[in-house]
Amino acid sequence: YDESGNNVSLPTTSPSPTKKWKWTPGSGCAIISSSGSRTRDMNLDLVETCVGGVFIGFCTKAWAPDESAYLFPMEKGLNDTENGGNLAKEWKYVHSFLPRRDTNVDDGITAMKTRKGSKWDWKVVLLLIDEGDTSIEKAGRHIAHCFSKITRNKDVMDNPEKYTFNKCFRDPQALNHYLLDLDVAKVLKSLVCHQGSEYTSKEDVIQDEEVMDAFFGTSEVGRAYLEDMEDEDWDFLLDGADN
Repeated sequence: YDESGNNVSLPTTSPSPTKKWKWTPGSGCAIISSSGSRTRDMNLDLVETCVGGVFIGFCTKAWAPDESAYLFPMEKGLNDTENGGNLAKEWKYVHSFLPRRDTNVDDGITAMKTRKGSKWDWKVVLLLIDEGDTSIEKAGRHIAHCFSKITRNKDVMDNPEKYTFNKCFRDPQALNHYLLDLDVAKVLKSLVCHQGSEYTSKEDVIQDEEVMDAFFGTSEVGRAYLEDMEDEDWDFLLDGADN
């Protein structure tokens, strides 16, 4: 009641929601900070090539996009004789890590360096993606996730890295636009001259102008390079393979 004796209703309040969090000052917990994170951000971009289903992955530093990411742990893991097979199954689309061609020199044997002044070759990721089975976006995100995962292993890297898939560039170039000539020949043989293939010899491959164009840019360039290669070198082109 108010001073005049009138009945006045007091406003009602809703009960406070149940608190679902708990924190004690000084308790052991993860330190959250907007700066000083030890995780380094990396980008993954893909480019389509003229070889159907073959893409090149470029891994770069988010803060320096003209510098290569450090891919040695990934390459070492994939090539490991004991556990590489398990990684290959998990990574699905990763075929190999190969030196990036220096197109400024463009002699077919000079690799681009990870950054200006570096002595280390820039490695790209050769990917085999069947777009009938998955999308480029899903494949790119999967690879980025797998690369991020392996960097969280303290035996592999001191600081973790977070890879993010950006985009795929659809301007197909021949494979030798990105790779050294010898590596192009290795990839060609590994993909085309498989067991049961119609290509049983180097000569069979040379005669296919479409294959030469896709891998070497022109059939003339591809034919000249492979014809100049000794047959014995062709036979032993793939280490550990039954040629």
